[in-house]
Amino acid sequence: RDGLVMIADTRTNAGLDNVSTFRKLHIFKNPGERIMAIATAGNLAITQSVISTLNEGLENPETGERETLMNAPTMFQAAQRIGRAIRSVHALEGSALRAEDISFDVSFLFGGQIKGARMRLFMIYTAGNFIECTTDTPYLQIGEHKYGKPVLDRAISYDVDLYDALKVGLVSMDSTMRSNLGVGMPIDILLV
Repeated sequence: RDGLVMIADTRTNAGLDNVSTFRKLHIFKNPGERIMAIATAGNLAITQSVISTLNEGLENPETGERETLMNAPTMFQAAQRIGRAIRSVHALEGSALRAEDISFDVSFLFGGQIKGARMRLFMIYTAGNFIECTTDTPYLQIGEHKYGKPVLDRAISYDVDLYDALKVGLVSMDSTMRSNLGVGMPIDILLV
């Protein structure tokens, strides 16, 4: 009700002896006009390609315009653009990944607000389709969730205070980090 909390860890791994730190929470902002954030999970190379595609923009086949998150008129249309970027990367990279028996597996949380509209949060799947957070389902989660989700299920409701939501989110993230070596510090936090 009061805003948006997004939390992402930065640990990635490509096997037990190849652990790295990469940002998974990406902020897009124009102060006073819009703030949007994308949290990523899944194959790092694919998620980075999708973010780069969104930064460079997708050409609208009807108008020739470069469509980015920064010129999307609504959050819904911005979520659609993320879906198109995922499908675009899949069209370019999918066959090469299949040839190497690598799964095209990504998911995104996309949240924020454009001036004059309400705050919105979407979960975008590998196929580019998405669902939206509602008052009945006041949070969405991607990535490793079996350890932290029970905390959110018990303590998050639509009416929870924004700073209490932050505290609960941090407890959820801590629970996950303590139980899964694939999730780790540092963590990035967005509070809007």
